[in-house]
Amino acid sequence: MQYMVCEVQYGGRITDALDRELMNCYTALWINENIFTPGYNFMASVTEFIYQIPDAQEHTKYMEYINEMPGSDNPPIFGLHPNADLTCSLKDSLNMINTMLDTQPKDSGGSGGKSKEEEVRDKIEKDLLP
Repeated sequence: MQYMVCEVQYGGRITDALDRELMNCYTALWINENIFTPGYNFMASVTEFIYQIPDAQEHTKYMEYINEMPGSDNPPIFGLHPNADLTCSLKDSLNMINTMLDTQPKDSGGSGGKSKEEEVRDKIEKDLLP
């Protein structure tokens, strides 16, 4: 099953060697002999939601379990520190602000010698920082 998931299903989509190694690591963590044990909890340290294979025969029971799953998973379910989510959000915010600055017009105006980038940066700093 690990080979099927890592190499067959995602093999052509993962081009970076480190990404492939990470996928193999997660697959070894999530797909192993323990999943056949009734009531097996994938990550016992995560208490917000119990990640396990439902003990059911009906398709509707599986769908009910899937619909109960959280919309987004917290970093600990992947073995990451809880601050990983904060770090990711900060990086995304910085990328968005830099993209906004890069797409601003580059013409110079008579606004006291400041470029458009400096004006936008100053406005964002004023609005966002206490």
